[in-house]
Amino acid sequence: MPTPTGIGTGARIASYRRLHRLTQKQLASKAAVSYSLLVKVEQGRRPASGSFIAAVARAMGVPVTTFTGQPYTTDHAHDRLDSPLADLRAALDNYDLPLDELPVRALPEIAADVHAVLLARRGANFGRIVAMAPPLVDELVQVSQTAQGQSAEEAHRLLAHVYRSAYDVAYGLGLSDLVSLLLSRMDYSTQRAGDPYLMSLYGYMRAYSTFATGRHEVGRKIITKARETIDQGVRAGELPALCSAGNLHLRASMLATRQGDADSARDELAEARRLAEQLGREVVGEARDGAHIQSFGPTNVAIHAAAVEMELGNHGKSLQLAKLVQPQADYFPDRLGHFWIDTARSQLWSGKADAALVSLLKARKVAPQQAKYHPSVRETVAGLVRAARRTPDTLIGYASWCGVQL
Repeated sequence: MPTPTGIGTGARIASYRRLHRLTQKQLASKAAVSYSLLVKVEQGRRPASGSFIAAVARAMGVPVTTFTGQPYTTDHAHDRLDSPLADLRAALDNYDLPLDELPVRALPEIAADVHAVLLARRGANFGRIVAMAPPLVDELVQVSQTAQGQSAEEAHRLLAHVYRSAYDVAYGLGLSDLVSLLLSRMDYSTQRAGDPYLMSLYGYMRAYSTFATGRHEVGRKIITKARETIDQGVRAGELPALCSAGNLHLRASMLATRQGDADSARDELAEARRLAEQLGREVVGEARDGAHIQSFGPTNVAIHAAAVEMELGNHGKSLQLAKLVQPQADYFPDRLGHFWIDTARSQLWSGKADAALVSLLKARKVAPQQAKYHPSVRETVAGLVRAARRTPDTLIGYASWCGVQL
């Protein structure tokens, strides 16, 4: 069954608050959130921001997904993700043992398939990623454990990219146990890949997982440690280091935002902007001379600038900054999807319901599986339904598609 709007985020928060025998004022004080906002969220009159959900989750000692309703398991079955996800979990059982007579292809052939997985990740194509990942993990683990020298390192590099791509699926679906397992496997391979920038990427991904637990202070520590490993490369102006550092600053800005530390968030954003201006262009991620280069550039910074203000509740400013986002025609669908999801949220909070629906439709067009499973989309759709005097057919169709029952 779809997730009913009647048991959305606000209703879940109210239910768990009562289980913890807390009044609304007590929870608001314990979570350091506005009492009036808590009342409106519980009543379904205001959507809950990521920072708000994280704060009340920490206050009651439960995962963020308790309130977002993830994972949406019935939708997994509908999208035929359950079987390949089970195959992925089985593949992850082995990461350090050679298996007898397991056939493997040449590394260049395997690398071509890993590249296809990376393209699927950029397109937020969850189904393609989880379908391709399990056999690639099996092959690459075998190579990593039987080859020597550069071949073994290359296998670990490719494994790290497969793990990272599968991580995006697991995180997007709210599968916290699978997120942790993939991080563990990624850690193992990045330490053996001979690429310091993959270690930086691992820190970036590990910090990302703290959004789901609300341990943003831990995430910021992880970012600081990851930056130390590439500091020398940044001072030397090396491209991989500049791109890694830029992404780490962006991640730190969002973590600070979730903590309500607006000054630090904007400082981190300003540093990322400085690095993007130093590059002067959009850099597409790739492997070059044995070093991983993350995608980074001015557009990514502009998207995060709007997202920071959205998370801080400055929705008018967020929409002003969103107008400055002018991505090139072939810009990454996963980032554009997030941008339109965040924009829709600010538009809803600003009373621009028609514009919010248009933004959600854009998110679905560029990254449909990301939009379908993103908890903010469901919150925004539910908010649009509540705000509508007469629910338009387009909104009815969207709500049905993403699992919000009217």
